[in-house]
Amino acid sequence: MNLIKSLAISLGTLLLLSGALVTANAQPVALTFLILDPIPSVVATGDEVSFTGTLTTIQGKGLADMTIKIVEERAAGSNVLATATTDENGAFATTWIADLDNPARDRIMSVSASFSGAPGYSAAKSSTAGLRVAIQNMKVSFTFDKQTYFNGEVATFTLKFSSPAGLPIDPESIRAIYDGVTVSLERKSEGVYVYKTPALTPPTHTLQVIAEKHGYKLFNDSTTVTVFALQALPGVRLNFDWMPKQVIQGVPVSFMLGFTDLNNVVTPFVNYNFIIKKGNQVIFELQDEQTTDGSATHLHTFEDGGKYRVTVNINGIGQAPSFTKITQSFDYDIEVIKPAALAVKAKAMQKGDTMRITFRNPALSTAGIYTLQLTLDDASKLKIRAPSGWSISIEGNTITIETGDAPIEPGKGLQLRAKVQGTVDSFDWSAVDKDGNELKSGTVKVRQFKI
Repeated sequence: MNLIKSLAISLGTLLLLSGALVTANAQPVALTFLILDPIPSVVATGDEVSFTGTLTTIQGKGLADMTIKIVEERAAGSNVLATATTDENGAFATTWIADLDNPARDRIMSVSASFSGAPGYSAAKSSTAGLRVAIQNMKVSFTFDKQTYFNGEVATFTLKFSSPAGLPIDPESIRAIYDGVTVSLERKSEGVYVYKTPALTPPTHTLQVIAEKHGYKLFNDSTTVTVFALQALPGVRLNFDWMPKQVIQGVPVSFMLGFTDLNNVVTPFVNYNFIIKKGNQVIFELQDEQTTDGSATHLHTFEDGGKYRVTVNINGIGQAPSFTKITQSFDYDIEVIKPAALAVKAKAMQKGDTMRITFRNPALSTAGIYTLQLTLDDASKLKIRAPSGWSISIEGNTITIETGDAPIEPGKGLQLRAKVQGTVDSFDWSAVDKDGNELKSGTVKVRQFKI
């Protein structure tokens, strides 16, 4: 009896090793192998997803005319997405249009290929692949028919809906709210809708749009249009400024102009002249300048120091045929500083074997002094005592005095004391800012005092 059992087990083992199973009726069933080719990890709603693969015996022979199911694996059971039939090589191909199962969130899926088996062939299942069907963002653009609106005019809003790829799409539902009241949009073509407002009044009006479409995130946004008032009594206010505030000869200056009406509402269209004078001499002049948004900027570089006057003459406001002539003038006085007023100053005096060297950074300077360099015919003659927070080094005939955190700030000075061997008649010097820019250099003639 044991011998019969041993023979049966051995025979079963041989059958398994040869790639076949033995059924209750002793009919051999060949083992099968199912492969699902790689699929995209992320797709969008409406995308066509392709599934391909092969069904073979474990020896690699393709199985023809077999039904393959593409299955989504769920906790509550499987969901068949698509089916396919294998060709003579055991290859299969099918597609599925990606869709969401919940319109409010992405669909996270586990997908595999399944073969239920056939006479003489065992069932098989491929490995599982992850797939995410992502909700798309709806692209929406708002445009206006005009750049500027005045009271009494009508504005036309144009909205264009499109997919992330830029293709026009129609939302399944649209709700438009104008100044808190629900209104209707007129469809012009696929993805294009317009809304015409009632007569406008200052200061602003807002259109909010809420759009929904399956496979897309909810769109909820708004746009606002500004309405300007037409003045019964024309008048302009000018907001005038310039940068840098400290005007220096040879340094470009930006003059900024902002025009409003008497109620401080922007006046978009202003015609004006811009003039810079020194005394009675016109230095710079622009005639019939025109704004379109109530602002302008002009750049000028003063070639000399002194007192200047900037004048802005208003010629009129509005556009034809509603242009209104008005005459207003605004004057602004500006002091232009000569670079000499910003120059670092140095002086030195010697009495016996003692020398005192003084550096001063003018109050109008724009930078602190971090490094001083003195160059002499013989640097060994001069032994300088380092001030607090400063260090001294000597290379050749150049003495460098520098600091990292105790600079000579504008309006301040630094006095150096030194012991001298013999007499020093003069020395060259330079002053440098934190970034290594030379602020000033020169030669100091040492004043000699007899003991």
